Amino acid sequence: MLKFNVSHALHSVRTPTITQIPDFTKYSPVRPINEELAPYIYETMKAFPSKSHYINQQHYYHNDIVLINDYLKKKPTPVSLTQLAQYYDDSTTLTKQKLISSAKFVKEELAIRMAHKIHALQMLPFNVVNNFHFVQVYESYYNIFERFRKFPAIHTLDDSIRFTKFTREILKDFNTLNLPHLIMGALECTTLDLYPTDKMDELLSDLLRARISRRLIVEEHISIADNYFSGKKRNTLVLGDIFQECSAKKYLLEASKTSEKFIKDMYFESMPMPELIINGATDLNFYFLPSHLKYLLGEILRNTYEATIKDYIRKGLDKPEPIVVTIIKNDESYLFRVCDKAGGIINHDAAMNIWSFGKTKAQAAQSLSNFHKLPGLQTVSLYDHLYSGTKSNSPINKPYINTSLEPMAHYNLKDVVPGYEVPLLKLLKRSFRYKLGIGLAMCKVYAEYWNGDLTLHSIHGFGTDTVLKLGNLMKHTKELQLDRV
Repeated sequence: MLKFNVSHALHSVRTPTITQIPDFTKYSPVRPINEELAPYIYETMKAFPSKSHYINQQHYYHNDIVLINDYLKKKPTPVSLTQLAQYYDDSTTLTKQKLISSAKFVKEELAIRMAHKIHALQMLPFNVVNNFHFVQVYESYYNIFERFRKFPAIHTLDDSIRFTKFTREILKDFNTLNLPHLIMGALECTTLDLYPTDKMDELLSDLLRARISRRLIVEEHISIADNYFSGKKRNTLVLGDIFQECSAKKYLLEASKTSEKFIKDMYFESMPMPELIINGATDLNFYFLPSHLKYLLGEILRNTYEATIKDYIRKGLDKPEPIVVTIIKNDESYLFRVCDKAGGIINHDAAMNIWSFGKTKAQAAQSLSNFHKLPGLQTVSLYDHLYSGTKSNSPINKPYINTSLEPMAHYNLKDVVPGYEVPLLKLLKRSFRYKLGIGLAMCKVYAEYWNGDLTLHSIHGFGTDTVLKLGNLMKHTKELQLDRV
């Protein structure tokens, strides 16, 4: 009998495997959680995401052979804005060969630049790069790298046409998720004490600068292609069509209207608005990226309007103090000085952390919570769209998914409006309910990219001067602007 029991026991024992999902039913007799919770726990315990085409059993060997031993040995090509528009033939004439040369350059350059950013992510501590949001960025970067690397060689005009269509799709597909995921990943890592705040700010600024460069390279190629096939004989602008002549006063007035709407939504429709006084070089017109200028002025003025209205309410004034914007220009740069009388920055710690994305743990947690609640922003897992054709009952395939800390709102990628820097402008249009605390930090990155700066001078009890400086791009066309890879 004893012998039988031993034999029976030996044959009835099931040896667990790494991929076996634990049975959680004994912990909850009322509601079995293995049906809902276990698949999520199982997913986080795996060495790679279930639906990843890149982070899998072969990833290490592919990464070592292709990315590290090949593409990482190639250096990104520093490019000036003039070179970007002319593609090395020292003319603005649009020819079939220029279009082919442009496509060849973009195909190789984007693969090299993506390889270097992928490697930068690989050098992070595992608990940082394994963060939900950074996993999305890593997967997206590898997807872009592989798609550019594997695109067929470009020899003919037809090849270039196919490549241009391919680049358009990349600018408006799931890869637009990267901007919000980068910021949310940084906020989560700050909240969880996974990475020093100063190093995270440095990493995020580096990735954002590289993102601007990559998008400029792709957008300029699309601009050249559109001009060529529309019958144009040359690029009429020195910087190509993605840079446009912008009226400083016009963009300030537009930013003012956006800020007023923001304040009225925050309080009530009849809330008195501060007078906006624009003086100095009010007739300034200069070449710049419209979306970047709209974001920079929009974020700065919204902060100024909010501070002014709060000071007006706090002091019980008859009317809000005016906001004065002074425009200054010289051959090298343009300057927007935005002055308010809103009492200045009271909190010393807030002034010290104003340029940080994560700031304090408490501020990072609040920003992250508001990010997750933003309606209409791409914040779900890219796998929901990247491999949506795969049918499965696993909750990982459903549009609702949790991050490392909390649930996020679902976003329908079909709502994305194709265009340059759509996620950036969506951040600008957010409701007052979703205070993110990253506006000035983002603006500083963009201002510095364009040979400028963003500074803030505050006098407690009086007010604040916010000074935005932008480089004169027509003066810097031959500088290697796009070396910020």
